[in-house]
Amino acid sequence: MSTTVHRRSVPLLLAASCSKILPPALVLTVLVFLAGIKAGLGPAGVILLVAGIVGIPGAIYKGAKPVFRRRGLPDSWRTNIVAVLMLVGTVICWIIPLEAPIPLTVAALFLGNAGLVFFRRWLDVSAHVSVITFAVLWVTAMSGGAWAWLLVLSPLMMFSRVVLREHTRREALSGAALGVSTFCCYLVAMTWS
Repeated sequence: MSTTVHRRSVPLLLAASCSKILPPALVLTVLVFLAGIKAGLGPAGVILLVAGIVGIPGAIYKGAKPVFRRRGLPDSWRTNIVAVLMLVGTVICWIIPLEAPIPLTVAALFLGNAGLVFFRRWLDVSAHVSVITFAVLWVTAMSGGAWAWLLVLSPLMMFSRVVLREHTRREALSGAALGVSTFCCYLVAMTWS
């Protein structure tokens, strides 16, 4: 009688850790939190901003999953609902108006989410990779070159998603391209404003 011991390889463990440690909701929360701090919002303002931009849409997205499944509704509708909620949050940030970089950051996050909704019609673009790519580029641009070491997180997340077989290489690269494109739109808008 023989027993087979299944060991996970080190790359697989690292990949699983990366995806679990840096889910899109957490990365978005940190990004919106940092934008609020940079704009000079107090603690209550930052909490409200994070709740409105990430918390409420995220809770609806996760909480609606069982309801959608029971009623046979497509999961893509939940993503569309989040996109609409982010649009509302973006408009509110511009109407109030909140100090920079909040409105442009939130608008870029909406644009990235809208890109995911649009491009997922043809390809399962990785939200993990898209969000982390935008986030590390944003942090580096806002905080300076000392934070450039964060750029390693994007390829690490691409590796993670492919090794875990959540996405193909093409889908992971498409996520990175969407993150870079979204950041380029953010930079263009920041230059114009």
